[in-house]
This record gives sequence, C-alpha cells and structure tokens, in this order.
Amino acid sequence: MKILGPFIVAVIAYLAVGSVVCLVHPRLVRKQLGDLKYLDVGRAGFVLKPLMGLAVFALFCVFWPIAWFNAGKSEKKAEEALAARMERLRPFAQLYAAANSPVRYAGGDGSSFESAVVILGANMLSGVRAEYDYIHEHHPGYELRKQSLKEDDGRKFDVLELVGAAGDDRVLYFDISGFHGKPPTTINNIAEKLTSSVQL
Repeated sequence: MKILGPFIVAVIAYLAVGSVVCLVHPRLVRKQLGDLKYLDVGRAGFVLKPLMGLAVFALFCVFWPIAWFNAGKSEKKAEEALAARMERLRPFAQLYAAANSPVRYAGGDGSSFESAVVILGANMLSGVRAEYDYIHEHHPGYELRKQSLKEDDGRKFDVLELVGAAGDDRVLYFDISGFHGKPPTTINNIAEKLTSSVQL
C-alpha cells in the first residue's frame, strides 16, 4: 500500500504534465481537434464530437512523449519540404529579377537609326521589357504591329512598327547593341534549374 501512494502521485504528475504539453504545443491536440470540425457524423456529431475530442485529449495526455517526438519529426519534415519547394522556385525568382532589372534610356527620340533610343544596363530579358515600357510611357495608345531586327553601321537595332488608335503609323528604333546576344550571366543556370524543376 505504501508503494501505491508514490505511484499514484507519479501517474497524476505524468498526466498533469501531459495535459499541459498537449494544451500548449500547437501541433498536438489543437490540430487533431481542428480536424474534427470537418468530420461528418450527422446529427450525432453534437454528442460524438465532444466525446471524441475528450478521447483524443486523454490519449495524448497518456502518450504525450511519443506524440511530442512525432510532432517534432513531422515539423522538421514540413520545414525540409518547404525549403525544397523554395529551392525549386529559386530559378523563377532569378528569372523574374533578370527580366525586371533596372535599365536606363539614352540617345534620341527613336525616330531613326541616328536618333535611336539606346537602352543601357539591360540584358536580353530586361531589354525587351524596357522597349515596351518606353512605348507605354512615351507613346500611350499605340500597339505593336511588327518588330524586326536590323543592323546599321555595325550596330544592332530593334525596329518596332506601331499603330495608333486612329490608325496612324509610327516607327521606333531601339539601339540594342549593348545587350543583343548577351544573356544574363545566370540565364543558362536558370534555364537548367527551370528544366529540372519542371521535371520534378
């Protein structure tokens, strides 16, 4: 009988610690009880769900060391899975950054080869975007009808033929010698990573 006293105290202390752990730890009972909301047991759910919740809580209070250990493992696995997904998305972020890198405009108004708009600090991705941004800012209402690559005096030009809402035509010359045929340094790596990400 003297042995039973400390044993009962130890059991009560163990269950008390288990109940505190289950109530505090966000991935133990809270998650299981949250899942009960989506369990369809009909009208009996008014009585069954609280009883099931109590049963789950009691089980977790008894087996809380195992539950805590498994929750830690599942949390680590979730973090590793998230890190792997973020790593697969990295090429897309690099591609977006390359396409949206800042550029500067120099030269003329783009009305001829001699007064072409020079795009500075661009790469093959951001340079194309810069051309359309320039049209949107300086020639609103005009849409692209035709685009061609031409060479003049050893320099490369994008020649864009535009048409306005009233049907009037306009031609814009962009000097793209600074970036034509020069992909961003990371573009090959990005392409490889994108290919492998799609395969995954």
